[in-house]
Amino acid sequence: MHVSVRAGAVALSAAVGLVLADSSVVVLALPEIYRELDVSVSAVVWVLIAFNLVLALGALPAAHAATAAGPARLTLAGLALFGTASLACGLAPSIEALIVARCVQAIGGAAVVCAALELMPSVYGSERGAARAWAAAGATGAALGPGIGGLLTELISWQSIFLVQVPAALLLALPLIGPASDEAGRGRPAGPTRPHLAANAALGLVSAALAAALFLVVLLLIEGWRLTPIAAAAAVTVLPACSLLAAPLARRVAAVDARAAAGVILIGGGLAGLGLLPKASVLLTFPPQALVGVGLALTLSALTEAALAGRSAQAIHGGWTIAARHAGVVAGLLVLTPIFTADLEAERDDAEAAGTAALLDSRLPPGDKLELAERIAAQIEREGDKVPVLGPAFDPLPEDPEQRAAAVSLRTTIEDEVDRAATHAFSASFLVAAAFALAALVPIAIARRRIEL
Repeated sequence: MHVSVRAGAVALSAAVGLVLADSSVVVLALPEIYRELDVSVSAVVWVLIAFNLVLALGALPAAHAATAAGPARLTLAGLALFGTASLACGLAPSIEALIVARCVQAIGGAAVVCAALELMPSVYGSERGAARAWAAAGATGAALGPGIGGLLTELISWQSIFLVQVPAALLLALPLIGPASDEAGRGRPAGPTRPHLAANAALGLVSAALAAALFLVVLLLIEGWRLTPIAAAAAVTVLPACSLLAAPLARRVAAVDARAAAGVILIGGGLAGLGLLPKASVLLTFPPQALVGVGLALTLSALTEAALAGRSAQAIHGGWTIAARHAGVVAGLLVLTPIFTADLEAERDDAEAAGTAALLDSRLPPGDKLELAERIAAQIEREGDKVPVLGPAFDPLPEDPEQRAAAVSLRTTIEDEVDRAATHAFSASFLVAAAFALAALVPIAIARRRIEL
């Protein structure tokens, strides 16, 4: 492969990965965002929903624009708009400004991912190779996004997640100036443009399920179990690592329907495992994450290949695929968010009742119990609707050794109750997400019966 062609291939794949990473890159930063901007979990989740919703709505118009106006020009324009909007995200002074900037980011992102698909056959040598590279780049970006976002949040700030994308977009645009040809999408038949309905329906359901894997796991680790963003980032690397390791296996399974079905069963099983965690333990999340990661590698590659098959321009099929995937993410977030927030409130009440009982049963003097109860109540009030961090309420510990030991034991008991409540609060949401994944077996089975996937 010629150097300039190779550079173009790398730039196009990286651009697709960069854009689709943004569908999940802020997940680990959400707790920091809602604390700094003083909003609720239900409000801050729109930082995710807005991007995915606009990306879904903008994909098809962007795909048609790529074939009409020229994919090279649209890719460069999309990167320019994406980079500019990323700067606005990093400088946003309020949640409203951040959400608006995310919407603009998604418009530029839709142009990039759809136009890039139309250019990729010329640098990868075939439409099949281009489709695989495009699907792999998108899946890798979405899987790695949370870990990268968590690392940047911990080391710098949540704003840095967006600010680093500004020079990244510029650097990716440079190899595409000149060598890329706007003849890539021209002269190809515009129709039929009917999408592969079964494959796209399955992609939507799987994406709704993956919203749990990428969103709920992070909230459980940071908000539920009070891990730092960098520790949570390390914990969630299991999913993308297993997905990348399973990629060669996905390429070896030729039967697309078998690959897709096996993948959704693994994803559903992994999410069900997360919903049935017996206690708060990061290590216990690793096997379910591994199942989801392997399932992701199998399913997304199979369903994307099936969805891109057809005689229309690649960008048109890609537009339908992006629309289905990100509409699924939006649906998943809209369904799951109220479930876990309601369960979290109920579990918080149960944890408070259990903590009160433990306080009354402790060996502390009555006066110390009353003072500690007031400090715990004040700490819960300060935390608002979030899972409370109650350790500071116990400071300073009593100087008397016996009372000190009783206070430490009580603190451990209450923190264990909070961990139990947080773990259970996410159970129903994970199980609903597992049902989303397994529901994808229906369109996969229909496609196998009626037409070849």
